Amino acid sequence: MNKPIACTDHFGNTYSSETEMCEAYNVPLSLYLKRRERNWPQKDALEGREKDSIFTKDGIDYYTQKEICDAFGVPRNTFRDKRIKGYTIEEIINGVTYRIEAFDGTRYATEAEMCAIYGVKVSTYRARRRAGKSNKEALTGQHEGEDT
Repeated sequence: MNKPIACTDHFGNTYSSETEMCEAYNVPLSLYLKRRERNWPQKDALEGREKDSIFTKDGIDYYTQKEICDAFGVPRNTFRDKRIKGYTIEEIINGVTYRIEAFDGTRYATEAEMCAIYGVKVSTYRARRRAGKSNKEALTGQHEGEDT
């Protein structure tokens, strides 16, 4: 039969077993062992780690997507999908939606907004796209491979 092996915590306190040490820190032995398997330092495995907030708004820290979604009324699927598409958390909670992307990667809410930045009428942009021109050609009027 296995005999408990004495162990020492990060403060130098000695315990008759890991179970006793975990009880002293009020941490389930199974959780402690999982943390150690994941190469957590003993101190963190016994005391836990400080959570880093993933977002701060108006001085309030949010630690999980769920907290953010609940606080700002954003459906979780919408939050997840927009994060995958590259939206910032700020853009998600402010309801920003990008419908179109220019050739340089800049995203815009509407074609009209994008065309205004490039000084092209929306009708001209659409006609160029229908004619088979690339996004860049339609916005700049330049042919692919042509220098500025």
